This record gives sequence, structure tokens and C-alpha cells, in this order.
Amino acid sequence: MTEPANPTSIALHIGADLLESPRHAAWPRLRACRDSVERLTELCDAAGIATQHRLLGTDATVGGVREAIADAAAAIRPGGLLMLTFSGHSERAVPDEHVGGWCLRDGTLYHAETALLLAGAPPWSQLVVVADTCYATSFATVIADLPADTVLLAACGTNQATLDYPVSPFVSTLQRLTFPHQTPNPDCTSYSWLRRELRRDTPDVERPDVCANRPHAMHWQPFQPPTPKIE
Repeated sequence: MTEPANPTSIALHIGADLLESPRHAAWPRLRACRDSVERLTELCDAAGIATQHRLLGTDATVGGVREAIADAAAAIRPGGLLMLTFSGHSERAVPDEHVGGWCLRDGTLYHAETALLLAGAPPWSQLVVVADTCYATSFATVIADLPADTVLLAACGTNQATLDYPVSPFVSTLQRLTFPHQTPNPDCTSYSWLRRELRRDTPDVERPDVCANRPHAMHWQPFQPPTPKIE
């Protein structure tokens, strides 16, 4: 099947469960990583995102992820939706050095660089980042100046860590709230609603969050391309 030259929606899924750099090689392999990618792929299928790419395990390198994000941002058409998901370990922010980053097979892709790559997307498009990782909300610190409306769905807070379950509670709940049994949930009408439901009855030590770089983006229909402006 030939992909459209300028797709309306693209999803790029990163599953980094194999860490080989000296800094991270001793870290435990996450059990839920590939299940999360499968669930997020199913969610995107249900949302009608036909163009999807996955980088898993040995393919989830810093160079490969950089190239894939840049290519996806350049390919999305104005008015389209680019969804970037990450499942894996993260590095905690270091004051006066960096605001955190995602751990990949051979190193770390820091959030500031990821934001620069995403900035290649057209201004009149929407970016959605799903961070199934520790310190997930720290990515919010780099999205403020992105030209496109950007929504972050984070598994936990900036200084919180996720627990290593076989299935990610965050991703499974996200799937249940948006497309249970691969069908749209009629109650899920905005990211604001999704934020409230994701945070309902969750422990303070591992509380998911949803935020956006512009307030109006919280009113978008989750995982749907933005509605064109009427002049």
C-alpha cells in the first residue's frame, strides 16, 4: 500500500525496552513497553490514523528516532495531526543542564531537541505527544513555543516515577476512555474531559496529566485533526 504524499494524520510510536548505552545498560527492562506500543497502535487505528510507524528495541536509537520525528513533522500536511508516543525509561531533569529526556537504545534524546524536531510541523496542524514514562510531564516545559497546537498526555508528574507493571495502567486506561473495544467513546469529547477522567481515583504518587501549549487545544476532539478555521 502506498502512503499518501502528505497524510492528514501520522502516528510514530517509540518503544525503547532495550538499553545498551553505558549510562543505562544496567537499568531494568520494562515489561509493559511493547504492550503499550500495541495498545497505542490499536488506539490510532480506531481513531482513523492510517499512517503509522514504529521503532522498537534495536531500532529505537537516538539517530533513528531523530530522523523519524523529523520526517513525520515534514510529511504532515497543514491541518493534520501528528501523534508521537514514547514508552520506556526517562532521565530526570538536571537543573541548569537539561529538562529531562527519553532513554533510547544508545543514549538519550533530550526534550529540547525533540521539540526542535517537532517544530518542523506546519503551524496549522496539531501535535499530540503520549509519554508513557517516568517524569512524563517534564516534556511540557519544551512545548510552549512550538508553532503548532500541542497536547501532552503524560503518565505521571515531573518528579514522579511509574511502576513496572506488565500492562501500563496509564495506556490501558487511555485506551478504555477513548476507544473501548475499538469503538469511539461518545463521552470523550475533549482533552479536558480526558484529563479529568484519567486523573480520577489515581494515587498522588503516580498521577497522569494532560496539558497543552495553548488553552483552546484542550477543547479539541482527542486524536482527531483540528477543525479548519472558518474565515
